[in-house]
Amino acid sequence: MDSATRGSILLVEDEPTLLKLYETILVRQGFTVSACADAETALNLLHAGHQFELLATDMTLPGMNGVEFAHLFRALQPTSPILLMSGHDESEIIEAGGVPEPSMILLKPVGLADMRAAVDELLG
Repeated sequence: MDSATRGSILLVEDEPTLLKLYETILVRQGFTVSACADAETALNLLHAGHQFELLATDMTLPGMNGVEFAHLFRALQPTSPILLMSGHDESEIIEAGGVPEPSMILLKPVGLADMRAAVDELLG
């Protein structure tokens, strides 16, 4: 990890505008960001051995939902927290299997201050 950064975040969001916005927010917070438009690309990074301090993922992704991806991430990186961003209400997320702890759910639209606060809280 570069000493000038706060760590590495895996960001998964299929909406290009939101992917760029979230990436910009996180980079400005001092993180190195691996931005992926789908879970398959993100899984390839994980299987290649990349380590992340945090996963920030959308609930709706091509091929699998964010809850399924969060569980796959947790299996490979058991201590890294997960930030799930969703336009779905929490009951739908729980029905889909819930997000493994430590985690936080932010309901969309996610504001700049909300994202900063959630990342800071999860990474303590």
